[in-house]
Amino acid sequence: TRVRFRAHFGTHVECQYELMAFGLNQDIFPFDSTGNIKTEKFMAMLRDRIQKEAEIEEERRNSSAIEYPRSNDVLFGRGKAYNDFDGNILMYAHIDRYKGRYQQATSKDEKTLLAETVLLTIKESGGRFLKRSKDPMDGWVTVTDTVAREKISHCFRTRLK
Repeated sequence: TRVRFRAHFGTHVECQYELMAFGLNQDIFPFDSTGNIKTEKFMAMLRDRIQKEAEIEEERRNSSAIEYPRSNDVLFGRGKAYNDFDGNILMYAHIDRYKGRYQQATSKDEKTLLAETVLLTIKESGGRFLKRSKDPMDGWVTVTDTVAREKISHCFRTRLK
């Protein structure tokens, strides 16, 4: 992200030819060969940019992105910061409560039902299952129940070890 600047000296046409050597089309220059300011393209670009920024702002307003997780939310991620988050600790406590029944379960349906029980318990207490958005500026997004259930099942398996 280094800023580069190169001064070009000479007549207007000479400067245009030098800049064209860098791949810059002469249509993007704000001045014509007589020195008059070309405003049509600039105004069109400005209108497009304003419209694009309005669309981006509208998407942000309408998105389901969550800026800050609550204390009872379960966060997806690795490491101590995620493991020590209050909502994750609460989920581990629920998993530990059902761990014996999960270990004794003989079918996948029984295990899925136990994971669903933990999921519903957390959701009933106001908790959500969140992961970081692909765009860090957007914060957190809610995952589907299927993905949350898979995380709970994974936690059951790892806590049995």
